[in-house]
Amino acid sequence: MKAKREDIGLYELERQLAAGDFAPLYLIVGEEAVLRDDAVAAIRAAVLGLDEANIGVFNSDVVYGDETEAAEILTFCGSLPLFATRRLVVVKEVGGLRAHETERLLPYLKEPVETTCLVLTGGKVDGRLKFFQALKQVAVTVACAPLDARALPAWVQDQAGVLGLRLDEAARALLIEASGGDLGVLCREMEKLAAYVAPNTRVTAADVEAVQGADTGGSVHDLIDALQRRDRAGSLRFLGKVLDAGEPPLRVLGFLVACWRNMWRARKFSEEMLRDFELFRETDSRLKGGGGGRRKERLEMERLALKLCRGAGRATPSRPFASAR
Repeated sequence: MKAKREDIGLYELERQLAAGDFAPLYLIVGEEAVLRDDAVAAIRAAVLGLDEANIGVFNSDVVYGDETEAAEILTFCGSLPLFATRRLVVVKEVGGLRAHETERLLPYLKEPVETTCLVLTGGKVDGRLKFFQALKQVAVTVACAPLDARALPAWVQDQAGVLGLRLDEAARALLIEASGGDLGVLCREMEKLAAYVAPNTRVTAADVEAVQGADTGGSVHDLIDALQRRDRAGSLRFLGKVLDAGEPPLRVLGFLVACWRNMWRARKFSEEMLRDFELFRETDSRLKGGGGGRRKERLEMERLALKLCRGAGRATPSRPFASAR
């Protein structure tokens, strides 16, 4: 029997991809969803390139294990790339594939299509199934377990650099402490910071506190009130509470649009409201465009909130404010 491949981590995957070492099969598995998303994004960038001609849409397919069948996956894998050398097929939540469907994928593992990169990803898989046993023999397995406390500071610093944030030591420590080591929370808070501070400005603990959610509850009406007062920190807090309570971003956007329309009908309009309606339209388009999942949707709403409060002072007035980007 062929020896099982050794699992690798995200950094080793990125190193291999940078060296042009591609595999036809990847299994990205582990509890840490952020690391799984990063691994898929790294493979996508390596396989499809910069995609300046925007042809990636013709050369990539994404399906979910609990919503697809083996035949659909095999059809995607068997398609030839269009104006490119490779195609990318991603199966998310692969553990949701029904057992009899995994059996139908077994032959593909022996002879994968050379021009297709098949990525299977999920929080966990059933190692008792023949398919996953065989997959681990032939695929590059990227392990995405939660980071330990020693690795978190370096990870936060790396992510901050990608977002253009210059975190001081106190800000970094507060981010880690407040998140409890949850990478999803850390990403969300740093994305808010990137929209909140001026580019190339040192980020302090005061900035972290300004964008953090409060422990008190909040409603859509609280959010609207904060937006109308141009309370940037309050708007982010109440928006976070509303989204955490399960309100879909599109529904929240609908509430905001309805409120602004009511003000317009009450003849409380202004030139700024025309700008606001354009922001609503752009956000609606991005939310309906899909891709990126809940993190992207939340970030779009947070950017909208900050742009609606444009012109308001910061919680730390000694520092310059830049428009949300």
